[in-house]
Amino acid sequence: MVEFNKVFMIGLPRCATVSTSDALGMLGIRTAHLGRIYGEHSVEHNNPKRLTRIYDQIAAGDFDLDILRECDGLADYPACSFQVLQQLDQHYPGSLFINVRRDQEIDRWLQSVERQFIGLQLIKQGKTASDEEKNFMKVMLAFREMTFGQSRFDADAYRSAYLDYQAAIDTHFMNRGAHLLQVDIQTLESHGLELLADFLDCRDQLEIGNRFPNSNHHSKRPSEAFMLALDEGRIQSQTGIVAVRC
Repeated sequence: MVEFNKVFMIGLPRCATVSTSDALGMLGIRTAHLGRIYGEHSVEHNNPKRLTRIYDQIAAGDFDLDILRECDGLADYPACSFQVLQQLDQHYPGSLFINVRRDQEIDRWLQSVERQFIGLQLIKQGKTASDEEKNFMKVMLAFREMTFGQSRFDADAYRSAYLDYQAAIDTHFMNRGAHLLQVDIQTLESHGLELLADFLDCRDQLEIGNRFPNSNHHSKRPSEAFMLALDEGRIQSQTGIVAVRC
């Protein structure tokens, strides 16, 4: 395997961040997705306590992150915030970066973001939400603002943020191709594991029959909450998602 300091999955939310984190785990690299380290059980693929600690450290300007003493890297927030990414790149020299993109299907990405982001808020800020859930949502909203410029979902603003982010990534790594793997999401199922293994020089970790994981179970509840609210007329979609019941 190629030598590296840390591995950061810097794809934006809803760009296969959980699946890529799990794929890296299959290759022997344990990353933390929203604080949940690969191999730990978590239905929602997060660890609120660790994620809060990550946010507190970053807010204080401390990038010697506690969690990176426990694992090999990060996926999703905070690594997908460009300002944070730059700091991680400086603080952990010799690290590798993986960016899964949805340039060819931005409209579908926006629909996925709308369902997940608003649905998660409906659950975590609802009347039955626990104090831990409400605090988790506060941290998530802070990371959203850090990443997209605003925590409230707005289709036009988030589209612009997506395009600006990808342009910034291209510029930042312009002369450092060996440190960055960029992958179109549509190629993950067929070639994702091989692309990761080649980038990391660990083809020996591939096992016959293994396929790139499709780790999307954590999205079910937020999606259901969003669709229920849409069906009941409590919310309206900005991205053309149609209610099931009229």
